[in-house]
Amino acid sequence: MKNNKKSAYKLLMEAYEGTGGFFDGGRLIRHPREDGTKYEQRRRAAYYLNYLKPCVDAHVTPIFKSLAVRDYKGSGAKAWEKFISDVDFSGTHIKDLMKRAAKLAKLNGVAFIVMDSALGEGQETTLQALEEERARLPYAFVVHPLQVEEIELDKFGRISKFIYEEPDPEQENIRARRTLTPQGWQLDNSRGTSTGQWNLGVTPVIPLFAREHDNFDALPPSDFMSIAQTNLAIYNMSSWLSDILINQTFSILVYPDTNHDAIEIGTNNALGYPADAAHEPAFIAPDSGPATIISENIERLQQECYRMASVVNVTGVKVQSSGTAKAWDYEQTNQILSDFADRIEAAEKNLAALFARWLGVELDYTCNYPNDYSIADVETELANADVAKGLAFGDAFNVEVFKKVLTSYLPELADDDFDALVESYKEQQEQEKLDMQHQFDDEVDDDEEDQAGQQGGKQAGKQPASGVAGNGTQGGK
Repeated sequence: MKNNKKSAYKLLMEAYEGTGGFFDGGRLIRHPREDGTKYEQRRRAAYYLNYLKPCVDAHVTPIFKSLAVRDYKGSGAKAWEKFISDVDFSGTHIKDLMKRAAKLAKLNGVAFIVMDSALGEGQETTLQALEEERARLPYAFVVHPLQVEEIELDKFGRISKFIYEEPDPEQENIRARRTLTPQGWQLDNSRGTSTGQWNLGVTPVIPLFAREHDNFDALPPSDFMSIAQTNLAIYNMSSWLSDILINQTFSILVYPDTNHDAIEIGTNNALGYPADAAHEPAFIAPDSGPATIISENIERLQQECYRMASVVNVTGVKVQSSGTAKAWDYEQTNQILSDFADRIEAAEKNLAALFARWLGVELDYTCNYPNDYSIADVETELANADVAKGLAFGDAFNVEVFKKVLTSYLPELADDDFDALVESYKEQQEQEKLDMQHQFDDEVDDDEEDQAGQQGGKQAGKQPASGVAGNGTQGGK
């Protein structure tokens, strides 16, 4: 399928970033009675009130506020650890890669994570060399839907061909085209055409969708398109309102004048009328009705943007509602965030599986993003963790509780420090077991000594009593 949604993706991108037609006034609608000079003047004075960006960010930022828990083992674990700390040879951590993909997916409906290798044909090397040298490992990056030219799907809905644009190495004004398939790649640029092959068996592209969609629609519509269009309407209304304020707000002095000669008062805001008119000099101002209507409409559309995004309580908009209504709003927002977090988690696991396939290694990978985004303080989280630990479900359960405590109490903790604390906690658990075992052994030894002492005392008490009685009997005889 050809990408016939580029104009929509361009509108979404410009509305989110405040660039393009939202920056230079190119998306302002020219009024039928507006001449070219007046229109250019209004374009220069235009300003953009961005309501789309906070709505999109409110659906993504909370997911990455806390650290995702990642565990991996297998023959490819060391290579994967080196990869996730620098996924694109620019020092980008995998959490930053996934956050960028998540923002693009939420904004556009889908984003694509592509994995490629800097190695040429016949440059395969040993696993040990891959673990030691980052340059020999694959790299990953995010492709914006606006870059996509064509996508083909197989009968299962999997990507069988992926064509996208990328910067040309020779000329900045043109774009190169790269084609990815399960068998290899092809690059068409100013230098000509080059090809390469691999034995992946799959197209190295991981799609991240914002929500449930048709499996055979690789470019589903964005949930934020209506908000972007509403923001465009607000942009035009703000320009009209600004134009009214500039050209009609200042009061005009009217006065009787016989010869209607121009006079200068203040900022040339004087207007003469016939001297025989029965009016005294006064200041007049245009009707504020049109400006009031536009202002009220802008405010209404702003509220509609937040309502459509389901983030009324996240963006700080004050809405009078009952406690039950607020609870439902927070529950809805929490569910939206949780569902999207599951999709990000699945995409990251698929990326790890593709990495293992690329190197031909085993990689048992799990990652867990937070799935509860209700507002709770750290004290409550620690209290809940203490209760959970008291359930005595075993050491493995306690380790997972400890990880949750770390993600909530220390959300900015680095991966290495996180792993070190988890290992330290496991060692502490083992030490506590040993201490309890030693204490139990000591108590058993003490009990055995006490029992032995008591048994010996009984026997010692019986021996003297028997001897005295015998002697007395013998003597009596």
